[in-house]
Amino acid sequence: MPKVTVVIPVYNTGALLNRTLESVTRQTLTDIEIVCVDDCSTDDSLAILNGWARRDARVRVIALPENGGVSRARNTGIDESRGDFIYFLDSDDWIDDDYLEAMYAKALETGQDVVVNANYVKEYEDAGKKPQKEGWGFTEPGFYAPAIVQSHMLCVIWTRLYKRDYLLRNDIRFPIVAGGAEDIYFTALAEVLQPRSYVFFGPYHHYWQRTGSLFHQKSNGYYYVQSYRMLYDELVARGISLEGLKLFHCGMIEVDSEEKFELLRRLALDVNPYVHQHIEYYTGHDLLLLAAVTESPDYASYLAQHHRNLVVDYLRSQLINKRRHA
Repeated sequence: MPKVTVVIPVYNTGALLNRTLESVTRQTLTDIEIVCVDDCSTDDSLAILNGWARRDARVRVIALPENGGVSRARNTGIDESRGDFIYFLDSDDWIDDDYLEAMYAKALETGQDVVVNANYVKEYEDAGKKPQKEGWGFTEPGFYAPAIVQSHMLCVIWTRLYKRDYLLRNDIRFPIVAGGAEDIYFTALAEVLQPRSYVFFGPYHHYWQRTGSLFHQKSNGYYYVQSYRMLYDELVARGISLEGLKLFHCGMIEVDSEEKFELLRRLALDVNPYVHQHIEYYTGHDLLLLAAVTESPDYASYLAQHHRNLVVDYLRSQLINKRRHA
């Protein structure tokens, strides 16, 4: 059994795949398997994957018969994995040569089912932008409560290494949702089922910033809310205490339909009491949206007082506050 399974969902990223797979196959931790799940790509992704599988026996290719989205692809990767730990890597990102070795060593050292590496580099498709090293606001390594990790790192699946048995025992799977933000549900659920997570500063994950990715879609804030709705319902169904957990994040959402407003309002009313016990976990943008939708009985009332784009509303409120204190 390999020490780590790297799960890579792939859909039409043929132009970037070689860079990703080169970084994984040259890892200093060699006892790994690389499960590549092609989600019915229409470009040359599958051919590239098969070429890698012929050259390196650690690479396994699973070709899905129809496109089902990144959640289904990652869940397939979990089902097919054989490693002690699982690491999820996007097919347009890459990792330093000693990345997996550092993650694996830290998991063994701490005995944690989930360990978190705060170090990453933003890499840009735009050649005019310089790479930026980031650390998610953490200043030192250590054990942190789940909500603190979630408030800093949100939905980034690629910062975590998971014990495979832990995921299977607790039936932690990616939700089948339209759009993005499926990471929110998965990372949050996996974190809250253990009392603390270990965060350290290891080698770097290189996060490719491309305009066509799901993360950069304007409607992604809506998907954030959908994922937090599912997370809230799942925690309630499992009888897990909601005290001290991060239960809401709105992202750059445009409340441009009654459907979005109603989804937001129902979730806001459910989580509002818990949010105000720990407002330090939330941004001013989150709190403004919560107040706006809980105080508006219907969509028409909301539109009468607020801009559809909550970013505009938030910037207005910040400007008004500055003028008051000038």
